[in-house]
Amino acid sequence: MIAALITACGFTPVYKQVSQHKASQYLSLIEVAPIDGKHGLQLRNRLEEKIFSAGSDASPRYRLSVNLNRSTEAVLIQLDNTATRQNLKMNASFILSDISTGAKIYTGSAVSIGSYNVVDSEFATIAAEDNAAERAALEVGEDIVDLLVVYFSRSKS
Repeated sequence: MIAALITACGFTPVYKQVSQHKASQYLSLIEVAPIDGKHGLQLRNRLEEKIFSAGSDASPRYRLSVNLNRSTEAVLIQLDNTATRQNLKMNASFILSDISTGAKIYTGSAVSIGSYNVVDSEFATIAAEDNAAERAALEVGEDIVDLLVVYFSRSKS
């Protein structure tokens, strides 16, 4: 009964086999531009891993350019004004453009917030911040690919 109501309203799952096949075909036509920084490299590797899971085309049709920014904010502050917990925010804005014309086809953004503890050991704090940044970059990559899948599954071209 519920399935009949959902299909009657025009609902189509994004990951339906046909949509997924169509989106995979378009994803294989994307070239991912280099992204600055260590976490930019991690993000680029994640994007390529997800985008090219079904293989890649030798002659890409689209170029994905990503601008990655990160910031930190203290969220737990003790009475002596020292922070014991930080939030790391990773914000990625992206542009999908046609390589042959240079026209922007789709733009979007993805945000991830990770947190880590600030401890007495500077090494441990740096390692925790790096780990939070890596997790945030991977999550941003997942979100970008999901947005591209939705875009291509709705696209008529």
